[in-house]
Amino acid sequence: MYKYSLQKKSTKHKCPNCNKKRLVLYIDLETKEYVSPLVGRCDREINCGYHYSPRSYFNDNNQHYVPNIKSCPSFVQKVEISIHDKADLTNTLMHYNENNFIQFLKSKFDSQEVEKMTFDYKIGTANFWNFGTIFWQVDSKYNVRGGKVIIYNTSGKRTNYINWIHSIKIKSQEIKNFNLSQCFFGEHLINNCETTVAIVESEKTACIMSILFKKYKWIAAGSLNGLNDFKMEVLRNRRIILYPDLGNYGLNGSPFTIWKSKCEHFKSKGFDIQISDLLEKNGTTHQREKGYDIADYFLQNINQEPKIILSNQQKLINKLYLKNKNLKILIDLFDLTDLHGNRISLSLKE
Repeated sequence: MYKYSLQKKSTKHKCPNCNKKRLVLYIDLETKEYVSPLVGRCDREINCGYHYSPRSYFNDNNQHYVPNIKSCPSFVQKVEISIHDKADLTNTLMHYNENNFIQFLKSKFDSQEVEKMTFDYKIGTANFWNFGTIFWQVDSKYNVRGGKVIIYNTSGKRTNYINWIHSIKIKSQEIKNFNLSQCFFGEHLINNCETTVAIVESEKTACIMSILFKKYKWIAAGSLNGLNDFKMEVLRNRRIILYPDLGNYGLNGSPFTIWKSKCEHFKSKGFDIQISDLLEKNGTTHQREKGYDIADYFLQNINQEPKIILSNQQKLINKLYLKNKNLKILIDLFDLTDLHGNRISLSLKE
């Protein structure tokens, strides 16, 4: 068992690098004390990227580093994952007229499309916390793992106010503790379907892309660092495409290079996974500096005819069609599908 861990509570401290109150400190799991006010990770992964680990701290101060707690395995207590009562979720499926995020989407898209998306993803409203948007994390077994609360302004931009339902409940003394174990946002939607799974960083991006491009099931990792072995296991034997945000190079690389490395890691473990370089190739310097995601990219051109995301296979089919127009007749007549069971269609605009 590891001796040091990032603090699970939502408490943030002043980052020594960017001076923003976004630093999560490491704690000693035995003493329950902070290692140092400097030892932690800033959650502004791209704009700051500060990460000072306990190992580095002890090495820099010529102190012996002990990474693990020495204990007899028979006495190691397995911590049980906490889940919310389903009533916690259902009681928040209202007050959408006060929900800035939902109202922003309705200003961009058809209201019925937005309402269907809201129902599918089980998005709630925290009327007890400034009508913030609740992105519930429901796993593939329909357990409610957690609820992230984000307050948006009327322009659909995220503010700095982020919280978790369990933290609000602990503060109000409704519950004593909660062991949060995150899953993908939208994970429950992958059940009983063979559609390609597209993973983005933020919940907002997944929601918008599910309206724009229904060809994929869009789920969110929750952050740049939200891809890990534990969460990914549910997607084994599924076809996966990663869509990282744009961003400048930080201490650990850019969003694309970080997820590219993760993509290779999961490939080595047998996952059918690839990464899209759509933003990396087409994003402008301004868009990179602003940290655009794929939803931002398409929303900026929402009044133009939407672009179509084409796979290499789709491009090959289009080329064959241009050589032989009878190909469309064959596709329509026999309802042809690809190797993954997806219906083949002709998309002649890029």
